[in-house]
Amino acid sequence: MKHETFNLSTRDDQPDCADCVRQYFGAHRDALWHVARLLGGYEAARNVGRLAEDLERQAPISRRTKRLLEDLLDLLQLKNVSDPDRVEMGYFAVIDPSDPVVEEICILTDGLAQVIDEMRAQECDLGHESHAQRGAA
Repeated sequence: MKHETFNLSTRDDQPDCADCVRQYFGAHRDALWHVARLLGGYEAARNVGRLAEDLERQAPISRRTKRLLEDLLDLLQLKNVSDPDRVEMGYFAVIDPSDPVVEEICILTDGLAQVIDEMRAQECDLGHESHAQRGAA
């Protein structure tokens, strides 16, 4: 597993709440790419690459990047594997439940969900703080 460091400074007027996501991606980018390819094909894997690039360049991250994060989490959480109109159904069908990759998918899913929740909590906290500051002014 390749470890990368995301160094991105934020602008003073816009706090960045995605550091936890950047750190997670830095530590697990290759593994996320491989499981995305396994569960959603090469387009899903390319989206992981796009997501990693966006995380490297953006502070704070854009709505598009947040959407890519949500899409990746949905993929890892197998949200669409029962939909016959989605490619995920076919990819999921060929995975042997006893394959060790299943455990890796679970671990990556839990980790990604945790850092997305942390990011949301920080955004929520900052939203409450800025609202309170505006009210006090």
